[in-house]
Amino acid sequence: MMQACNTRCLQSRVDPQAGYIQRLTGQVRFLQPVCRATPQTLADARSSGVASTSGRSLSVKEKLEVLDKAKERRLEALTQDGLNPYKGGAPGIVDVRLYQSAVESQKRMSAKLAEANAHLNYVERRIEEANKDLQDAAAFLKKVAMEFGTTSRLVESTAAAVRFGVDKEDAVAKLVKLCERLEALEASVQAQRTSFSKRVPKRVPVAWVGVASEVRLMGNFDGWTRGFELSAASIDSDGVIRTFEADVPLLPGRYRVKFQVDGGWRLASDWPTENDELGETNSILVVQ
Repeated sequence: MMQACNTRCLQSRVDPQAGYIQRLTGQVRFLQPVCRATPQTLADARSSGVASTSGRSLSVKEKLEVLDKAKERRLEALTQDGLNPYKGGAPGIVDVRLYQSAVESQKRMSAKLAEANAHLNYVERRIEEANKDLQDAAAFLKKVAMEFGTTSRLVESTAAAVRFGVDKEDAVAKLVKLCERLEALEASVQAQRTSFSKRVPKRVPVAWVGVASEVRLMGNFDGWTRGFELSAASIDSDGVIRTFEADVPLLPGRYRVKFQVDGGWRLASDWPTENDELGETNSILVVQ
């Protein structure tokens, strides 16, 4: 208010009693009061050189000096009242709110970062397991190729013995040996097939019915990190209860799971449950 008042009064002499403005040219015009300043403010303005009794206009430098002095007096008044916004160690209300908002934002980012790191560790372990499976498969295929070579030569020898009939007992013995090797090869391939089938994810249909906007299936299958999001494929007749569904890719095994519904934890209504080491109750999902 003081700065605006001083700016308007730069070219005028103000009578605080009547509230009229007298131009420095000597002409008097009776106007509505335009300056709401108090006598003390006007006295300060006169002492600061806002208006000159000699009728001389202030230069730009003098005007800036007047504004600087007004600012200094304002800061002095704020300091006396304990409201100085520039006083160190005393942030204003806005600063405190910004600080609290920054702290909350940092907490959320730290939680998301920890979740991302945990999921990254899980992915790295899965990649290591997949690489090991590939190495085992390559070694097994190499053994199978060598066995096929040996069996092929044994087949040729047995066929020659049967064709020429030099020694029937020798031909029978070779046939028996060939059958045994083929049976052993078949059993080995079947065992490897069973082992590798446990490393192939299976699509497991999962559904949750209720009132919600977001549903996820969480569990120890990925270290309780991200889980799988279920989508609302349909809305029931009442228009409120929704059915959330998903085909979740999981390896064969036994898992502890829970539904995360709008940020809260829910158990599956028709699945078996058990307590973990910390006493938390979880649903049990078995993938064959």
